[in-house]
Amino acid sequence: MKTNIPERITALREAMIQHHIDAYIIPTSDPHMSEYPADCWKYREWISGFNGSAGTVVITAKKAGLWTDSRYFLQASTQLEGTGIDLYKLMLPETPSITEFLLSELQEGETVGLNGETYSIVEAQTLASALSKKGINVNSNLALIDPLWKDRPAIPNAPMFEMPIELSGQSVEDKIIDINKELHKAGADCTILSALDEIAWTFNIRGTDVTYNPVVISYAFISEKESVLFVNPKKLPVEIAEHLKKNGVLLADYGMLTTYLSRLPENYRVWIDGKQ
Repeated sequence: MKTNIPERITALREAMIQHHIDAYIIPTSDPHMSEYPADCWKYREWISGFNGSAGTVVITAKKAGLWTDSRYFLQASTQLEGTGIDLYKLMLPETPSITEFLLSELQEGETVGLNGETYSIVEAQTLASALSKKGINVNSNLALIDPLWKDRPAIPNAPMFEMPIELSGQSVEDKIIDINKELHKAGADCTILSALDEIAWTFNIRGTDVTYNPVVISYAFISEKESVLFVNPKKLPVEIAEHLKKNGVLLADYGMLTTYLSRLPENYRVWIDGKQ
């Protein structure tokens, strides 16, 4: 795999040129901010060969670096050898942060790109604010690696299973009622859940999609009007689908979230967790 890394970096740099991007950030996280992403979202491992659980890669026209913590210094040194990617050891006084690196490498008017699905709102806004002081822009709508990763694994579709109320302690219907009470207190009309553990708790479902975490890859929308679980229908056993419907939950395909949200009424007040 290591022999392919320089070729992958070259391909990414070509894509950056096409999209007028001067630096591209590849974090570890997935669209659900999972600590352990499924194989299909291991962008950072694909571009670098480093498979530790924490790290961020930054690619510019002339430089490439991986930022990781002391748990992985030895591992990263070995796995990055010959790739053209430099190791930046986090928390050491001589190591610049990613933001400091970008400020030193880029010029006013240049642009940093990232895939917004793998960044929280808070992280993206913090980065954009810091870089704007030098006139550096951030484009968070760029999934540049997707078309380059020809053998990218599919999103896991293993069947989910139900957490019985004897173990969960509360029905799905009651949990949704409680969530809507909190939304009302906050002055919100609805909320979007993207954190997989929150979705698993709310809908009393469990799965095997993510290593070390019994969760199901999905999104959820909750409001007093309706609640929707966005999930691959292949993952839904008939009995669980029927049980969710009896609890007032609508079912939609995992990829339909954006389309659904685009149809919300104007001025609808949406509560979201900026860290997710």
